[in-house]
Amino acid sequence: MTAIQEIRDKNKIEKQDFDTLSNIVFDSILIKGSYKTAIQLEKKEKLIDAFSSFIEQLVELRLASSKQNKLELINFIDKLNMQKELLELEKGETKMDDIQTAANRLGKKAQSAFGGE
Repeated sequence: MTAIQEIRDKNKIEKQDFDTLSNIVFDSILIKGSYKTAIQLEKKEKLIDAFSSFIEQLVELRLASSKQNKLELINFIDKLNMQKELLELEKGETKMDDIQTAANRLGKKAQSAFGGE
């Protein structure tokens, strides 16, 4: 066996590799309730954008052979876009919570500053 063949055999991508990757991607783009920080929301939003872009490229390159496959990919892109919109809504709620928390802290500081008079 040649060195090139050994490298090919060792680095061969199997269906199981894609199945594992698919599960990881699914868990990564799935919205699982509330997030604690806007940074978490932004990272998930960027991941969804990148995945959506990848799927758009699949459609553009016509790697999906049938019209049905293309339609399924386009429908999936629509679902990703909806996930992104939900994240944007949640990000807005997170910002409102942060503003409320900051306002409460500021109010307590103001009370303690004027409370000693």
